[in-house]
Amino acid sequence: MSTSKPKSSKLIFTGTVHPIHFKNLSGRDFERMVFATLMRMRAWRSLNWYGQTGGDKGRDIIGVCEDELGNAATVVVACANWQKFTLAKAKKDIDRLTNTQATPPHEVIVIAGGDVSADTKDECKAHADSKKIKICQVWSGPDFEEHLRFHAPSVLNRFFHNDPLPDDEAALRKFMLELDPATEKEAGLLVARLFNRPAFQTPIHCESSMPAFRQAIADTIGALNTGIWRDREGAIISRVPPSHVFPNARVSAGLTSCSKMLNTLRITLDEGIRAKAIRRCQCNDPLCKAHVIDPPYPQRLEQERSDALRQAADALALLDVQLP
Repeated sequence: MSTSKPKSSKLIFTGTVHPIHFKNLSGRDFERMVFATLMRMRAWRSLNWYGQTGGDKGRDIIGVCEDELGNAATVVVACANWQKFTLAKAKKDIDRLTNTQATPPHEVIVIAGGDVSADTKDECKAHADSKKIKICQVWSGPDFEEHLRFHAPSVLNRFFHNDPLPDDEAALRKFMLELDPATEKEAGLLVARLFNRPAFQTPIHCESSMPAFRQAIADTIGALNTGIWRDREGAIISRVPPSHVFPNARVSAGLTSCSKMLNTLRITLDEGIRAKAIRRCQCNDPLCKAHVIDPPYPQRLEQERSDALRQAADALALLDVQLP
């Protein structure tokens, strides 16, 4: 996705609808579509396709994202037999995924290409629970199609215009970073991912972790303004449509206003730190990341964050996109 366009340029969207028959795809094509869709769905710290690199001689995709507390959480995705899914195969995949990890993954997603009954999904989840896996999802072919159409219609457009997705993992990742969204809604979904993080969801109490909070504010402002979303080390996580490229003027204005309000939030945070009203916990535990926050800063930070999120939510709602 290009981020160097002048402010007058707007994204132009075209859309087509095609039937999807996953059973007609090769295993490699199916896996590429899964990998590309996952890249669009979440903000990943890392996402690797081990079926390509030969790490485990399988077709697993292993990613790391943040859990509800902001900690690194491992997500393992198994592309089950896309032509004929069985409960025995799913359980075998879950066992293998558990056995090949040093600790049980936080989440497992098993993706099939055909129908999967509700009872089979429940049995898979129960089996995963017995392996101490916190979250287990089983996607049938229709479930995957729903995610694909919702999060990555641009992938569908390219695929069905006989312009194949890159076969190499690194090339596919680069392609997805640069691929323009096919619809304005898909563009809105990419922006919504910015706010699917603990920094925008965790209540601000008298003790909170401030460095990660400030970094999340800063990189969200940068992404809304420039279209480049960077992690705390400065590496590019993803490219998103910046606020000024949305054709809908109300959406563009709302996201611009959100960015300005986030900057106000950052100023308030820095003000509290300078006044020593926001300071490191004095518990003497070198691993403690908590900060003590004196009144009225918890209330001010909560209010200013809520104001910024409301601007983003109202803007994205015009595209039928909800914030997490």
